[in-house]
Amino acid sequence: MQAQKSPFRPYWWAFGLEAAGVASRATMGTYGQFEFEALPPIPRQLSDNLAWLEDQPTPQAWSIGTKPVVELPALEAACGQLGLKLPVVFLDFLRSPRLQSKIRSCTACYISVGPTPVTVPGIDGHLIRFLADQQGCLYWYLYLTATDHAVVCSADFYGGPGDSYTDDGEIEFCGESFESFLYRFWLENEIWFAANDGEPMSADAEQYIRRYQTDDASCDH
Repeated sequence: MQAQKSPFRPYWWAFGLEAAGVASRATMGTYGQFEFEALPPIPRQLSDNLAWLEDQPTPQAWSIGTKPVVELPALEAACGQLGLKLPVVFLDFLRSPRLQSKIRSCTACYISVGPTPVTVPGIDGHLIRFLADQQGCLYWYLYLTATDHAVVCSADFYGGPGDSYTDDGEIEFCGESFESFLYRFWLENEIWFAANDGEPMSADAEQYIRRYQTDDASCDH
């Protein structure tokens, strides 16, 4: 789903990348809110099969998940009753602790799956929680319609029995697909660890940073 087709405002909530030389990614706290349109493009072609993740090493610490997702069967059953089809790549990832363990988070985010889709009154779609910040600062959701999906983010928790979205909450679009969100989330975390812990920087990470720095420089003129 493209950002302009989403009912939510497009923003990217993330940590700072100042240590990697990206001046526009400075934050005053754990997370900052950044313009989604200003993000560099993902530096590789995705194929809805997580092949890029299969090739990654498993980090020794900070993985977002290492155990089976016990809520997944209930979620699949609830979606089936509503006639909702979960993306295959979403299911493949949540069914595999091995793949989850390959993604680490510098802010200690972890897999947190809601057992039921959350209704969104007035909007054609449902929210399904799949990722949470350790301190409860932010939550990430699959936004699922009958024909498409995207990833959204909110400081509000949705996903318990009977929960529903109200106008009091703020939800923002942050990924055209589950795989594109997952790749950007993984890549930016790898950049953070490389920049802050002195780890080697991958070619994809270097390309991503260069694009950011080029865009920052053009905005200064």
